[in-house]
Amino acid sequence: MRISLPLFQTKFEMMAAVVILCIIFMTNVIFEYLDYKEFKSYAWATIRGNVVNVTNLKAKNGREYQRISVKSDEGLILNITYMSKEKLKIDMRTGFRVKTDEVDFISFLGGRFYATSVLAWANETNDTSVKSKLQNAISLQHENILTQELYSTLFLATPISKALREQVQRWGITHVIAISGFHLSIIFGFLYFLIKIVYGFFQNRYFPYRNARWDISLIIFAFLGYYLWLINMTPSFLRAYAMGIFGFLFLWRGIHVLSFEMLFFTSAFLAALFPKLIFNIGFILSVFGVFFIFVFIKHFAKKLKVWQSAVLINVWLFLAMNPIVYYWFGIINLQQWVSIPLSMLFVIFYPLTIFLHTIGYGGIFDNLILQFLSYESKSVTFNTPVWLLSVYLICAALSVYRPIFMFFIVAIGISYFFFFLFS
Repeated sequence: MRISLPLFQTKFEMMAAVVILCIIFMTNVIFEYLDYKEFKSYAWATIRGNVVNVTNLKAKNGREYQRISVKSDEGLILNITYMSKEKLKIDMRTGFRVKTDEVDFISFLGGRFYATSVLAWANETNDTSVKSKLQNAISLQHENILTQELYSTLFLATPISKALREQVQRWGITHVIAISGFHLSIIFGFLYFLIKIVYGFFQNRYFPYRNARWDISLIIFAFLGYYLWLINMTPSFLRAYAMGIFGFLFLWRGIHVLSFEMLFFTSAFLAALFPKLIFNIGFILSVFGVFFIFVFIKHFAKKLKVWQSAVLINVWLFLAMNPIVYYWFGIINLQQWVSIPLSMLFVIFYPLTIFLHTIGYGGIFDNLILQFLSYESKSVTFNTPVWLLSVYLICAALSVYRPIFMFFIVAIGISYFFFFLFS
């Protein structure tokens, strides 16, 4: 039986890793601060970038306006309330003059802020990038704009409209739409199955001495690296990809992979390299999701059959993630329980729809999806208060050591629905 080694074999190794990561983090924060000082050196700074999201709204006086998000060439997200007869559209190339004294360092470091802005120019773009071509190919297979957005987000991590965002939040399937480790594992398994068939044919004839698992994994990680770049380094997928790379390398070195140390090291490493990630909701939720998976594996994986684990881990994740999800997204209703079986069915749906889009039949489920999304039951809005979030985080930390705290977390997760029923 192969014995797995811990990631850190001594406390000194762990402390040395923490110190090194802190130094890297502080160095990058200093560089970010220098960029901020340069940004603030002008009373008005010009942000050049692409429109990534547009929401058309109407004021109480009946006047129409747009809420716009512009992603700058430096990766900043500028949120703008825009009132003009000239409407802006997604993917337009724009330049905005921004009043810098309204932007503090934390907002700048977080990469997302609002400030008084004036449109300098806006142009239609003729984007010939691979991502744009793929997005057009996806859109051509769907007549409805919602399904165009849905699949474009699902495959290419493109921003979604307010309407679609609210619909997926009502169903509690934001984690399914946002590309993350869930998607990476499905893609990896699907590609491994396909490549192994071809690889096995050539290996048996020409290079039987090669390690198939190693070679196929390298091929897939190379493809996933390109995919990560294609979707603009989406934080949740970046976390998953980094864990996959580290896990792959550590596994071959005999180091235990499914561990809290591994999660901490990967998350801290990425935060040290990219300080903006500590403010990214997708990244934070992704880390919590993996954390709760590891908690379940530690306490219950060996006591349950595979099918029991597959069902219970989805129920556990749904309830365990509720408190932190509702801290930011407070839409609560009973139909969100459907996300549990939907998460399990997604393992089949995701690779199937990828295949259908490659052969030109991506719209085959559109009517079913539109009916599903259009269903709306009673909902209430309630955001997790700070005191309850604090209790939840303490229970989450203690659940690593004692499974009893998992039941406290489940109780908190269920309590939202009692609040819903009696509200």
